[in-house]
This record gives sequence, structure tokens and C-alpha cells, in this order.
Amino acid sequence: MSAFRLSKTLGYARISSDQGQDVASQKAMLEKLGAVVVFTDTGNGSSLDGRNQLEAALRLLEPGDELLALHPDRLARDTADLLTIGKRVIERGAILRIHDPAIRFDGTDMMAEIMLTLFGMIGSVEKHFIKARQRRGIDAAKLRGVYKGRPATISPDAVRELHQQGIGATEIAKRLGIGRASVYRALGA
Repeated sequence: MSAFRLSKTLGYARISSDQGQDVASQKAMLEKLGAVVVFTDTGNGSSLDGRNQLEAALRLLEPGDELLALHPDRLARDTADLLTIGKRVIERGAILRIHDPAIRFDGTDMMAEIMLTLFGMIGSVEKHFIKARQRRGIDAAKLRGVYKGRPATISPDAVRELHQQGIGATEIAKRLGIGRASVYRALGA
């Protein structure tokens, strides 16, 4: 006698930052649409790096399951990343479903792939405009003399002190939890 397994819907929600944004409304809607579990990440959608909850959801998918997101930009703001997620879902024998616009991607429908590609391109354009607006805002703030740059996350004195003790850049970076480039910048300042 063969075992019978019910397919499941896993939801995925993402917010850009936890400052003024709340994932609760996305989560509630995904649950209303049938998600039994909702995985959430905080961070921008311009990269798949650091999206641990998305990775967890992808690993849990089994044949016949569904990964559900409310909008394409909650998954990715890049054509290649959106298609990569879609392909990883179908490699698991599962389905990628996006609520709005209604896209059901299972690898058999060329229109669904075209829709993913189109919305990935829209996300890329949107990302470009966001960065352009940010750059203009920074440039305007610099002209007014109010932009000071990102606050330092390391103490240049701590870097110099370790360097004077004869410790190399790689070891300084490890000890302070920073990148080697940051060590070199601090030493050059």
C-alpha cells in the first residue's frame, strides 16, 4: 500500500527593513490564501544573498507542493533571480505561485515563464530608479552640507593599535569582525 501525502503551500514574505515596515499584513494574506507556514526575510530584494528563510522554504518543498508569494518583487527585483527561484521550485517538483498578478509557474507553461521574466525586468527597472533617486538625494544633501556619510562601524584606533602590535590585516579583520578592505582603509586614514 502506498503512502498518501497531501501537498502543502509554503508562503514567503519579505520586507525591505524592519524600520516602519511590518510583515504581518503579508503573512495574514498568505495564510488566507492557504499557506500553512510563512517564511519571512528582512532585507532588500536586489540579491538572493542572506535570504535564509527563502532558502529554508525552498529546501522544504516536495513534489506537488507550492511556494506562494503575494507579488513578484517580494521574491526578487531581478529577472535572473526571479527565474532562478522559479527553476529551483520546479526542480523540487513543486509549483511557484504568485498571487498578484496571478502567475502559476510549474515549468510547463511558456506564458508563466514570460510573465516571470517580464516582472523581473520591471523589478530591475524599479531598482534602478530607486538607486537613482537615492543618489540624487545624497548629492543634494552633500550640497547642503548635511550629508556626512554612513557612520563608522569600526574604530580606526583599534585597527591601528592591533597593527602596531604586529598583527596582520587578515587577523585584525577576524578579531574585529570586519573586512580586510576596512582594515586597509583605517590604516590609510
